[in-house]
Amino acid sequence: MTPDRRGFVLPFVLLAVATGSLLAFALVNDGWQSARAVRLAETGSAALDAAEEGQALALAHWEVDSVWATPPGGIATRRVVTAGGRPVDVEWQRTHPLVAILRTRAGIPGTARRGPIQRELLRAVWLHAPHWPIPAALTVTGSVTGQQGTLLSGLDVPTPASPCGMVRDTSSVAALAARAVSGDPVTAWPGQPPHVADPPGLADSIASTLPRVSRRASIVSLTGPTPFPVRNGWQALVLTGLSVVIEGPTLWRGLVVVEGPLTMRGTVTIEGVLAVRGPLDARAAQLLVRGAVVVVDPNGGGAELGAASRIFYDRCAIQMALATVARPALRPFSLWQSLSR
Repeated sequence: MTPDRRGFVLPFVLLAVATGSLLAFALVNDGWQSARAVRLAETGSAALDAAEEGQALALAHWEVDSVWATPPGGIATRRVVTAGGRPVDVEWQRTHPLVAILRTRAGIPGTARRGPIQRELLRAVWLHAPHWPIPAALTVTGSVTGQQGTLLSGLDVPTPASPCGMVRDTSSVAALAARAVSGDPVTAWPGQPPHVADPPGLADSIASTLPRVSRRASIVSLTGPTPFPVRNGWQALVLTGLSVVIEGPTLWRGLVVVEGPLTMRGTVTIEGVLAVRGPLDARAAQLLVRGAVVVVDPNGGGAELGAASRIFYDRCAIQMALATVARPALRPFSLWQSLSR
């Protein structure tokens, strides 16, 4: 090959070599990038798996976090669980008496070649409470007697101390649902409210859910007059005895179920729901209930109220009380559970 011809061919050879080198570099770089992407995806998937497992653990052992004891909008409940061999942050934030937000967050530390990787799951959880038809501030499957000064109200009026705040989006209910109403003596209740019939199936609804309530509640057997036990936050309580006597001053916040006859004396305050499976005698008590009272006596008894008995319907307090024996559910839900059907 002549020198002139070699000079003509050489640039093409160099160009071919350079092009081949660039193609080879591009192939290597693509392979490295693909391998890096696979490793990042695998790491992210591991973090996501840990977050999902942490969420499942939080739902399975949600009693540990006592979500029902904290008011909506309050301080979030936080703890750390181990899932897939990795620490997972679990956070519950209650936004409504029957709704909470569950957040789980898992992270994998960074290396010299990549930064840290974090995956977070956010889920709305419905606190599925027992369905108790509560159509009134006071619901009794028998008769009710009251005195001058006895006050029942079905107006759902918020108070500054309400865990739901000062906003309500529900209508009020009847003040009283019972089979018969009278004064004690007969003409001694001038402010006697009109009443509606007690709902059919109420006794069966309460009886069928009592085993579930008892599993979640503190069960106390009483042998003499006593105040409510001291508890923090909203709690569930089952009282048993031949004749339960609550003596004030005393306060309970949450759900109280009394198995048997109940007598009250002194100043007794309840925020939530009082359910009595027997007759109720509050004639000697300064009774204040903000929520609802349900009296279901299998023997046909009813409720006897005193001149200082005050029962005010409060839907928020009812839902806060029923949430103490609720279970988490992830299916679609309604923010305001029906309580009147």
